[in-house]
Amino acid sequence: MVKTCQVLISVGTSGIVTPAADIPELALAAGATVIHVNLVDVSLDDANELMLIGSASEVLPALLKAACPTA
Repeated sequence: MVKTCQVLISVGTSGIVTPAADIPELALAAGATVIHVNLVDVSLDDANELMLIGSASEVLPALLKAACPTA
């Protein structure tokens, strides 16, 4: 599934513990855009990444509102 997604949202992961840490890398390698939501920067410095720093309880509602303004 990860290898066929267009966008992956990774929330609250350290990016260290495998196999979960491999998921963003697999998505990026397949050409997906990866959006990280975390309290610290966990990005891999890829052009197809977006790092949103903050708590998930604040960032995710704002992201949903931006993506779906009528929701």
